[in-house]
Amino acid sequence: MLEELSPESLRVLDIAGREATGLGHDFTGTEHILLGLLLGDDQIAAPVLAQHGIVASEVRAQVGGAGNPDSAAQLVAPSLTARARQVLSLAGQESDALADDIVRPEHLLLGIIQQATGVAALILRNLGVDLDELRADVLALREAEVSELVAAGGAGPSADGHAAVSRDGGDGGAEVSLAEPGAAQREVVPPLCPGCGQRLDDVLATTTNVPSGATSGRRRSYGSVAVIFCGACGHTLSATR
Repeated sequence: MLEELSPESLRVLDIAGREATGLGHDFTGTEHILLGLLLGDDQIAAPVLAQHGIVASEVRAQVGGAGNPDSAAQLVAPSLTARARQVLSLAGQESDALADDIVRPEHLLLGIIQQATGVAALILRNLGVDLDELRADVLALREAEVSELVAAGGAGPSADGHAAVSRDGGDGGAEVSLAEPGAAQREVVPPLCPGCGQRLDDVLATTTNVPSGATSGRRRSYGSVAVIFCGACGHTLSATR
């Protein structure tokens, strides 16, 4: 799944892990992904959330926990919960449905909305957000950005912010390609490590740890943890049980 995420989406997950750690949580849930979206720098998800009056401090208050997010630091990010992993899967489906070629932050937000039983969706509703309206606003802003790029002779958003978006004409017309001129000759920029900036397709690594302890002479197993990290700088991108 990580290879399908844009650099902005990888940054969202990195921020989510740091927020979880800073709040004293040993897991990364949908609520932390929501915080990652609020603190990210994309041009769709963060502005739409701000448009609906959602700010990080209010979400943190709803999430609860102890600690200072700004001082949080640990080598291994907290594991993604089952619902957080489902959000990533739903985000991939949203990206496919929109004929996009990579998962960007707006797809993560659409995944949160679709995963309506998650903590993030509950928090949004508690803060007075209508999830159907939020989804409509995300899609409207995305459509506006695509239309603006097409009018300027550019392309729809993608892995590097400029790749093609293709559609079939709704009135039975020919397929319209929104590819940027010369895109076929340009190398697609892969996701980069948020820690050191190197290409993840060159340095992505995985390992499986099986932590255990002993209590009164009895071995206690905590299950295996699959860690995906940057082989160049050691920055952890994901850790799941």
